Amino acid sequence: MHRTAVVVIGAGHAGLAISRRLTERSIDHVVLERGEVANSWRTQRWPGLRLLTPNWQTRLPGHDYAGDDPDGFMPARSSTP
Repeated sequence: MHRTAVVVIGAGHAGLAISRRLTERSIDHVVLERGEVANSWRTQRWPGLRLLTPNWQTRLPGHDYAGDDPDGFMPARSSTP
């Protein structure tokens, strides 16, 4: 019988970030998501929504901010297609 060490509930920003960190440490885990990964990020947000943290602080494991406005705030959707 195989036992999983960690169960991550939700494949949102936090769930995917912790999954990345667990993978980096070779910790056996599974991520459970009731819908399609990242679906709510793309479909259930207001067009004018902006993150509440400055760009320099907005990052996921392995993906630091590299833009030209570190003190600005990212919109939910990019204006470019």
